[in-house]
Amino acid sequence: MDDIIKHIKKRIGPVHMSFTEVVPGDPPLTVHHVKSGLFRPYEVVVTSGMSTRPMKVPEEAKDPRFAEVLAVLPKGWPLSMSRLEDERSYWPIWLLKTLARYPHQNGTWLSYGHTLANGGSEAATKPYAVGTALCAAALMPPMSLGEDAWSFKRPDGELVFFWAVVPLHLSEMKYKIEHGADALMDLFDKHGVTDRIDPLRPPVVT
Repeated sequence: MDDIIKHIKKRIGPVHMSFTEVVPGDPPLTVHHVKSGLFRPYEVVVTSGMSTRPMKVPEEAKDPRFAEVLAVLPKGWPLSMSRLEDERSYWPIWLLKTLARYPHQNGTWLSYGHTLANGGSEAATKPYAVGTALCAAALMPPMSLGEDAWSFKRPDGELVFFWAVVPLHLSEMKYKIEHGADALMDLFDKHGVTDRIDPLRPPVVT
């Protein structure tokens, strides 16, 4: 955990606040808030705890076995404890925790382009909160933070990668499943969609 905190402070920014679970889940997670500033006009929230266990990555995949997840939020996103009682503020934190636990609870792995819907089927998929139509998520490198922030090597030589969580519309997730992650990223580039979360952004696939 200390290595993760050092990496966050060195490559992303000073930790303003950490949210530790009162009743720890499996695995136990902490979410760290790096506050916006003059040269970083956005909030960043990052997990620590996901990488305490290796993910079950198939040998042929050659993806990192250890990972954490982060979200890049608009400047001023309400992250005080009192505001996080509102799902409209809390849902990115909930999403990070859900994704961080998903590979360990399901015996799988998460990597570039992997997607997860907020529901067990297309019919059951629903928006993360009132006021947004975003209802799924994809993982991509945190382009807003620069490559130095993407990963670090632990003292044991293992690489820990930090994946940015990019919320999706249902049509975008279906497009990715049909055409692949690179095709969706090409559409994001065309329409100016980045790793910075905008709850009100329109879909790039209709």
